[in-house]
Amino acid sequence: MTDAFTEAGFRIAVISEPPFSLDTPRELLPPGIGDRAAFICFLFFALDAR
Repeated sequence: MTDAFTEAGFRIAVISEPPFSLDTPRELLPPGIGDRAAFICFLFFALDAR
């Protein structure tokens, strides 16, 4: 994705990976997540046009 953004003329300003909501039912989380507060679920990109 990052290559596609830069090839299209954008500069990546921010990449963020928000944590899942603390009220998410455990059965909806991936198995073996343990006590981690995040896993790759959504990545948000903030782009600047060059």
